[in-house]
Amino acid sequence: MKVRYLQISDLHFQFLNYDTEVMRDKLINYLMELKSKGEFNFLLVTGDIGHRGDNYNVDIKDYLYKIIEGLNLSKKDVHLIPGNHDITRNQPRSLIINQIVKDCKNPSEEIENLQEDTYNLLLNGQKQFFDFYKDFMGIEYPKDDLHFVSHSDNCNILLMNTCLVSHKKGEEGELLINRRKFYKAIKNMGQGSKGVSSLNVAIGHHTLDCLNQIDRKAIMAHFEDYNIDIYMAGHVHDPSYNITSNQSDNPFLELVSGAITADEYAVPGFLVVEVDLKNGDTEANYHIWNKAHQYWTTNNQVGRKTRQDGKLSYTIERLKNNNFNEKEVLEEESEIIDEDEFKQFIVDFHEKNAVNKTTGQTTLENRVELEKKFYDMKCGETFKNKFESYSKYFGVINQIMESTSYVSADKKDLIAEIVIDKYLEFHNHYSNGDEIFIKILSEIHEENWELFPYSKALTKKYVRILICWCIYECEIFNDNKRNLIE
Repeated sequence: MKVRYLQISDLHFQFLNYDTEVMRDKLINYLMELKSKGEFNFLLVTGDIGHRGDNYNVDIKDYLYKIIEGLNLSKKDVHLIPGNHDITRNQPRSLIINQIVKDCKNPSEEIENLQEDTYNLLLNGQKQFFDFYKDFMGIEYPKDDLHFVSHSDNCNILLMNTCLVSHKKGEEGELLINRRKFYKAIKNMGQGSKGVSSLNVAIGHHTLDCLNQIDRKAIMAHFEDYNIDIYMAGHVHDPSYNITSNQSDNPFLELVSGAITADEYAVPGFLVVEVDLKNGDTEANYHIWNKAHQYWTTNNQVGRKTRQDGKLSYTIERLKNNNFNEKEVLEEESEIIDEDEFKQFIVDFHEKNAVNKTTGQTTLENRVELEKKFYDMKCGETFKNKFESYSKYFGVINQIMESTSYVSADKKDLIAEIVIDKYLEFHNHYSNGDEIFIKILSEIHEENWELFPYSKALTKKYVRILICWCIYECEIFNDNKRNLIE
């Protein structure tokens, strides 16, 4: 399973000259060419849609519509945030910002404790953007939250508003995000873990270096805690990349796009990113406008890592260790299940676990339509396909459960109780069914594999089948993860 997306930034749409007009028109056709080589899952627009706080006009919407339609996307696949040129600047607002940034001992704390009317005056600088967002997207921008998370089947996107105190040139290194609001938002990413099969992307208009040092350190710490894989930014009009080591030396990739405007200092360009969720292999493809000959092409001038073909290759280690990776699947499928051995495993599982487990009377009669479970819990196609392949063994489990010849009646519910307990422990910490399943599997397998005379891989497969059976038979996987975001 691969995720492929487009990032454009810094349109400055009201800025017009000959080169910019030609470049923007030819971008539409160029994106169509890229689409013919692979579908796009979503579009990121990382700020400066407008120019110098000018009013948004119908031409901006029409242009964005052309991009969306050309990529065969819908508005729900578009994620956009404001930039510093999407701010309406005025003297009262600037005076407040200067007082916070220049005169306060700790600007980060000051911005978090402003009186409501003062805070709203800062926020109202983005009113034109908020109105445009509602008009274009058809929904309100969650301005009270400032930052928010959007989820899809295979990607979680943290949208960061880095422009709260933006108001002038030369403000880089002073920008504030309101750490409390940022923390509230990033917690909705769900606590990630190795083996989680969703990509985690954060987007902001400004590069991390543009932020106040205290805020920047907080962001990087939370990027680690919530497994942000890639941070996408714009603002500087010059493409770049940075493999950032945070406090635990776990790197994340910071990618910076060029601009969709042509002036004396901008490098016109954009990014296409493709991530293989099975192994973490990532390609960031840089594209640039050739002004002299007026065509779009790949950009191999961004850095030494892109000098061959404009592609930055990178591996997201968190996804590389995914429990559903192709290597493990192939190894797993090479081991043919012996039904008699599987029956013995189930019997042994009961015996080994019954020592420290008091069983209750869990009913196995309550069933919920399986497809609804998959949909509500946002399970991926890989999970559903593996579930179907395991379902052929459910009859073996039922045969054991329906007879006292294998397992005594007082131990019948032990498997279900173990799985349900794990589910209740973890289901609030993850954003989709794939992640929850992997965590349950990891925990049960780690606690049990040394107890049995089977290979580690085969034991894991048997545990997988038992968990899938519990999902089918028991009242788990009934929560609606989609309600959290829709």
